[in-house]
Amino acid sequence: MPIDFSQHLNSAQLEAATAMDGPILVIAGAGSGKTRTIVYRLAYMVEQSVPPESILLMTFTRKASQEMLHRAGLLLGQDPHAGPGLHGVQGGTFHSFAFQVLRREPPPGYPSGFTIMDRSDAEGIIRDVKTSLGLGKGDRSYPKARTVLELISKSRNKEMELHDILQNEAMHLLPYEDDFSQLMDAFTARKKEHGLMDYDDLLFGLEELFLARPEVLAYYGDRFRYLMVDEYQDTNLIQARLVKLLALSHGNVMAVGDDAQSIYAFRGANVRNILDFPKIFENTRIIKLEQNYRSTQPILDLTNRILAGSNAGYAKDLFSERHDGSLPHLIKPLSDRSQAKHVTDKILELLKRYDPEDIAVLFRAGYQSFQVETSLNRLGIRYAKFGGIKFTEAAHVKDVLALLRLVANPSDLPAWIRATAHMPGVGPKTAVKIFDALIDGNQQAIAKHCAKRPELPPLIKVLDTLRGASSSPAALLETGIDYYQPILETSYPDDHPRRRKELDELVSIAETFADLDMFLANVSLDPPDSDSRGDAAKGAITLSTVHSAKGLEWSAV
Repeated sequence: MPIDFSQHLNSAQLEAATAMDGPILVIAGAGSGKTRTIVYRLAYMVEQSVPPESILLMTFTRKASQEMLHRAGLLLGQDPHAGPGLHGVQGGTFHSFAFQVLRREPPPGYPSGFTIMDRSDAEGIIRDVKTSLGLGKGDRSYPKARTVLELISKSRNKEMELHDILQNEAMHLLPYEDDFSQLMDAFTARKKEHGLMDYDDLLFGLEELFLARPEVLAYYGDRFRYLMVDEYQDTNLIQARLVKLLALSHGNVMAVGDDAQSIYAFRGANVRNILDFPKIFENTRIIKLEQNYRSTQPILDLTNRILAGSNAGYAKDLFSERHDGSLPHLIKPLSDRSQAKHVTDKILELLKRYDPEDIAVLFRAGYQSFQVETSLNRLGIRYAKFGGIKFTEAAHVKDVLALLRLVANPSDLPAWIRATAHMPGVGPKTAVKIFDALIDGNQQAIAKHCAKRPELPPLIKVLDTLRGASSSPAALLETGIDYYQPILETSYPDDHPRRRKELDELVSIAETFADLDMFLANVSLDPPDSDSRGDAAKGAITLSTVHSAKGLEWSAV
């Protein structure tokens, strides 16, 4: 029996689902039923006798495409046990599509085919070429292979010079610019020499293939007469070019997304792709999904006001049939401390109406939740954090807290082992020997250790200074951080500026305490959580970065 699409979709969704030929841009506001619309369009095209094998669905996760194809197949009454998804339609990520093409038609420079490397393999090659080039010999602070690889990947995905990436995102690594350029060239050459490709190579390799061999592009352009791309606002430059190439012969491409939800620029996503879509594809038909099924009208009114202030983007007027609900609250606290207090007070109020797992606190960066974490610990409220580790678990935070622990308790052996771990040649066994000499007051042994290890006297001196000071926990912490700063830069050369910001945030937390023991107790008494996200979130408040929260919902945010 044919599907009565008008009974299942609102007017805008119906227009998008039944639109067939030509370039189409669907601006899908948050909570507007984007996935439902794509599913019904897949079903509609098959009902209209479009050959399923001529449809290519591009999504950002394999799971997303599988779900859409599965739901479309169910709509059409296909047996879910006969095979995955909508039979005949090809769906997947840009990278999986590129791999399928390239394994049949290797790109230029790979005459005998190629093998895909995982991240650890790529890092291994970076280490190998670094050694062969003689770079970083004896430099303990030399950036790790993982960091070098991330910078190379950002340079490629954003299609920016490596210098500009360093200038914008990692200025402290600019002294290594020449080394990184050599490593990037050697890394590229080594991959081609051994017939290897990494994740980024797939997309650029596919573009090279299409441009070098027009007949291959013509084949795939003719085979896939209908393209659908989900989350178009999150595409990068190379992905947008591939869409243009594949649609070159027929122009039947539907891009679905929302310029207001473009939050992955740090990964290379370029919002200009969705903003310029009508310029790239002439006579684009723009359809806006503005009815929201997730939020109430008071929340959408605020959203509309915010969006109206944007200088660029597609004008939209989000609306809902749910006119109930309270107004959003905008509060401007005087400090991080007062903000954390307000948040925890609100959580206590919400816990009277909601289960803990139905409450979420969102923030931009992981370190911004530190004050709230401390307040929740103090109140004994369990939480699960996603997007950045809990601040008490960060290595550099533990390093600095170890100094204060030794001030509060000179017999704290684990803290001593941590405080000496950065010293060359000092492992746990040696640390215990030095510790015993200090506890016993064995001056001869202490002098011997100090003569052998020049890093030891400064540590002993700063601990003596801290123990002799009648200062607040915050002042003690600042002194400890000043001592630790050179160690921080040496131990974490790749990202020490970010870590220093987190230590400064720790000082802000310490300012709320007058007693050192109380401060250490509050930052240390952190209830353990399960490793599983589902188990961790059950019975716990959710603390999450905005990026980690995308697509999720809670009753109170």
